[in-house]
Amino acid sequence: MTKRPPQQLFLWLWRGYLRRYWPIMSVALVFMVIEGSTAGLLSYMMKPMFDDVFVGGNADALVWVGAAVMAIFTMRAISGVVQKVLLKRVSEMSMGDLRQHMLEHFMRLDPSFHQEQGPGALIQRVEGDVSAIGKVWSTLITGAGRDVIALVSLFGVALAIDWRWTLVALVGVPLLVVPAMVLQRFVRGNAREARDIAARLSTRLNEVFLGIVPVKLNALE
Repeated sequence: MTKRPPQQLFLWLWRGYLRRYWPIMSVALVFMVIEGSTAGLLSYMMKPMFDDVFVGGNADALVWVGAAVMAIFTMRAISGVVQKVLLKRVSEMSMGDLRQHMLEHFMRLDPSFHQEQGPGALIQRVEGDVSAIGKVWSTLITGAGRDVIALVSLFGVALAIDWRWTLVALVGVPLLVVPAMVLQRFVRGNAREARDIAARLSTRLNEVFLGIVPVKLNALE
């Protein structure tokens, strides 16, 4: 389950656990779009701020530009808080459902499975792996909502100001994307190794604390 690509993982989560919360997620996506669009609005306000206020010294422009920037920041703050609260609520509820289903599945397995798998490993699957999955889908939602809208709005503002230099700047996009993709694979592989180490650590701690009385009676600390 945890070895699936992020896109397949999100589709699996959507079919099994997230679909029932689509009304809350829809509202969160609306506020994501609002928050993302404020990046383009702020960049658009840089031109009158520098041309009319800093260079031109227009006192009237200072008032309306300042009020516009304040309104944009207020809208960005409110929309950011609302979408984070809603997504956190969906994350906790859906991950709680997933933990419950995993626990029910483990309890139905044969005793031989539990003899091979230590309790620490199973605890890590129910707690650590589910938390990691929750971070993956919330990151995908945030990237698909707020960050993409912000990128599109900034790109639109850049085209409106100078389309030639904007197209020239796009030449450097692969230099940013390719290293990020390579780093993502590296991090994903190390994350799996870290979860395995955490599972062994949980198993060891469980053995130590469950057997703490015999350990102390035999001075085996």
